[in-house]
Amino acid sequence: MKRAAYFLAAPALCIAIYWRAFFAWFTNDDFPWLALRSQIHSLHDFALALFSPQAQGTVRFLSERLYFIVMYSLFGLYAGPFRAAAFLVWFADLALASLIGTKLTRSRAAGLWAGLLWTSSYALLTPLSWASAFNQLLCALCLLTAFYARIRSLESGTGPRPVRWSVLEWTAYLLGFGALELTVMYPLIATLYTWGVAKHKDRSVIALFVPAAIFAGIHALLIPRGESDIYRAHVDSRLPATFLTYLKWTLGPSPLEDIFGPQWHVRGLAATWMVGLALAAFLLWKLRTGESTALFCVAWFLVFLAPVLPLPNHISDYYVTIPLAGMAWLGGWALVSAWRSGVFARAVAVIIAASFLAASFAEVDAGTRYFLRRSSRLRQLIRAVEQTEARHPGSVLILHGVDNELFQAGFQDNPFRLAGAQRVYMTPGTEVEVIARQDLGGSERFRIAPQDAAELIESGQARALDVSNGVPRDVTKSYLAVMEAVAAGEHRSFVDVGLARYASLLGPGWYDAENGYRWMGRASIVRLAGPEAAGERLYAAGYAAPSALASGPLPIELRVGGALIGSSILRKPDEHFVLDFALPVETVGKKELEISVTVGRTFRPPGDPRDLGIVFGTFEIR
Repeated sequence: MKRAAYFLAAPALCIAIYWRAFFAWFTNDDFPWLALRSQIHSLHDFALALFSPQAQGTVRFLSERLYFIVMYSLFGLYAGPFRAAAFLVWFADLALASLIGTKLTRSRAAGLWAGLLWTSSYALLTPLSWASAFNQLLCALCLLTAFYARIRSLESGTGPRPVRWSVLEWTAYLLGFGALELTVMYPLIATLYTWGVAKHKDRSVIALFVPAAIFAGIHALLIPRGESDIYRAHVDSRLPATFLTYLKWTLGPSPLEDIFGPQWHVRGLAATWMVGLALAAFLLWKLRTGESTALFCVAWFLVFLAPVLPLPNHISDYYVTIPLAGMAWLGGWALVSAWRSGVFARAVAVIIAASFLAASFAEVDAGTRYFLRRSSRLRQLIRAVEQTEARHPGSVLILHGVDNELFQAGFQDNPFRLAGAQRVYMTPGTEVEVIARQDLGGSERFRIAPQDAAELIESGQARALDVSNGVPRDVTKSYLAVMEAVAAGEHRSFVDVGLARYASLLGPGWYDAENGYRWMGRASIVRLAGPEAAGERLYAAGYAAPSALASGPLPIELRVGGALIGSSILRKPDEHFVLDFALPVETVGKKELEISVTVGRTFRPPGDPRDLGIVFGTFEIR
């Protein structure tokens, strides 16, 4: 029973505080990885999918490529199995961390507390909630397995080392290169433990550096780096500030001010300072007594944190996932030592631990709520896109009500292709409400002009979805009226009489549109905004139908406010024409001009009750 509790306590705590992460959907980088499966049509494609450098030159063929290919092939866009896999791997990490903590500190209680402290950190929010951060969990499993195997192997003393532990170490170590580049640091950790803590004269540890050197050389010399400055290394004066940020996230909860208000900023800092000072005091005490293990715990943190310190433009809380294990071992050891050192030390330890856990639980609760809400909104949108595509295959999608939170959940990573949608736009004006990364293409590809949106919907090529409130709704009909009004309002100097969106700018005298044009009677009215400057002219384009000129040339006059601005005679049937007239100076700047068009005669086609004059297309002032 005690053995079961030893392994189940940390996973139980993890489930208790991170339960919402079970229900989180996909976001951001997940979508390119999910789409990888659709690019595989042969063994050659499969090899490229696994090993071609992507995402800033990474080749994580296990934790990203193979993981997403297999999981998407089996489960599609259902995120539950992805979450289950992440939690199962994490539970294995916790078990190994507890076992290693017990070996390092020679205390089962310290090992147990190490697992509890590690899993209670806010830094685990992203790896447990985001499929693309699975690499942190899988790499931790590889590193901890390899390290535990080394500890067990060295327990044999100076005698022959059990082959099974060496095989396990090398297998886990080599697999780690397929999970995360951080694995290159493992030989240094193995050496520090072997020579510094275990005091074992094992020179075979040097062999571990060979794969790391080969891997680092391939990455440095053969794999091209991305051009984005976000992932570009900078060894400069920003290193100390970057380190302090990661140290703050490791020792305590990140600032709570944004979540609970300014008063929580002080509480978060207080918890961080108490944990930091307590661990520093415990470290100094252990060093004075000659306990090199305490220094090794700090070395674990520093060694695995070092590779991300030169990335000041991509400081991410989940980067401390693996380094945090070292501090968890040190913290668990410190708690148990304080508990055994008397009433005063026990009370201090309880206060510090309670402060850390309370602040962390508060942040984890807020963080999981946010992650679940954001990913759920995107999930609902993608489901609606799937349904729309099923009902209206090949339709262009125009999304109304997209805010920055929804956009940031993954728009720039193109989740829509997984639902079969090829062209997706946001309603005009939305781009000013969102913040887009320019290295991912910005927001330009989601922009569409009002007249283009109206034309696509009018022609049946597009559907409009309102995503502003809860479940997305199809608002194509109502949105068309809005876009027609916007398009007409933005282009008062232009009217295409053949399009319904400009109907509000047409006066009496017009018949229904036909094939992109519109017949007028004897006289008709068009309303346009006045010219912005003197010298601008009115252009009226139409079509001289043979039936309209069957009785001979057709006179036509255009007037503004009753004043004649020009006349012409249409002589050539079956030809497109453009009338070009100067506008009076007094029309400059007027909000609206009423342009009347009059033809010399009409005709009535057989079987048609209408008296027809001439066909027009567009009127424009420029």
